[in-house]
Amino acid sequence: MKKRKKIDWWILGPYLTLSMIGLLEVYSASSYRLLQADENTKSLLLRQLIFIFLSWSVIFLARSVKLHYLLHPKIAGYGLALSIFFLVLVRIGIFGVTVNGAQRWISLFGIQFQPSELANLFLIFYLSWFFRDGNSSPKDLKKPFLITVGITFLILFQPKIAGALMILSIAWVIFWAAAVPFKKGIYLIVTFSALLIGAPGGVLYLGNKGWLPQMFNHAYERIATLRDSFIDSHGAGYQMTHSFYALYNGGIFGRGLGNSITKKGYLPETETDFIFSIITEELGLIGALCVLFLLFSLCMRIFCLSSRCKNQQAGLFLLGFGTLLFVQTIMNVGSIAGLMPMTGVPLPFVSYGGTSYLILSLGIGITLNISSKIQAEELPLYRTEKQ
Repeated sequence: MKKRKKIDWWILGPYLTLSMIGLLEVYSASSYRLLQADENTKSLLLRQLIFIFLSWSVIFLARSVKLHYLLHPKIAGYGLALSIFFLVLVRIGIFGVTVNGAQRWISLFGIQFQPSELANLFLIFYLSWFFRDGNSSPKDLKKPFLITVGITFLILFQPKIAGALMILSIAWVIFWAAAVPFKKGIYLIVTFSALLIGAPGGVLYLGNKGWLPQMFNHAYERIATLRDSFIDSHGAGYQMTHSFYALYNGGIFGRGLGNSITKKGYLPETETDFIFSIITEELGLIGALCVLFLLFSLCMRIFCLSSRCKNQQAGLFLLGFGTLLFVQTIMNVGSIAGLMPMTGVPLPFVSYGGTSYLILSLGIGITLNISSKIQAEELPLYRTEKQ
């Protein structure tokens, strides 16, 4: 008799809890702005709710489909090619959408999304498939390395430095876990990462943003505000300053759900980039720590499953997806806490954004599928396409 798939509540529990917290905070963070604009205060709440139910359907399908179909090489190849195509399409005026001075969005059939979010997941698909048999000779590394660098540059020139660093972080971890030779693999990724971080930092140290291309002037200003955002609290440091106010207002226990002051016109993008600031202000330090605990426990569970997985491709997929969630959380929380420049990266499963939630939910569905195989000891050692 076929064993029934077990639900991994260490994955599904935090995911559902974060989704519900995010839904409440999206409504709280956006309601005042929508009220002032004479719009329906529940409009973003209803949109997010639709995407949540759609994403839950995706999770159910991803968990139910046979694993070798999900991790098939055609999914990795076509998905990565489609991601690169969309990244190129961003630069074409009729498709690319500019928001806050950055052209990171694409509009197709009335739907707007960031192709970089799609690229994150499908690069994980591709790299986990590529290294499924431990391919790590110097000759074999050329293709995945060039693809990683190409995607990084396409994202970098949107411009989206945080997205480029995220791609490099995922690739670096998978290359390292796949036992890639240091000089031919990790060394190149680390060197490129150092250049990517060091170039803006070096220009900042020289105190001359004129050395940077105009599209990266915002990066200079965001790095500069790390010194003291209050010096230019009405200019480049405005967002970080009011983020600090929100964190301070929350105290230990918070002002109460819906009682944020900062969301009332003082802080932009409260339901997306700065939703953790609003959570801290309304739910306090305790509430903020609970959200972080849920996110990091989810990441740690995925990393633990990866270490237990005997199938190379499935294990690398889990490692890459866990890294994506971990780095995205660090970037979002670190930026609003003033530990790193503002990134514009959403908080996983909490920030408003349908496509981001949908893409990450697909990863959760595949993770649940792999977890059920591990628990039932049905995951073979050989290549996934032969399952």
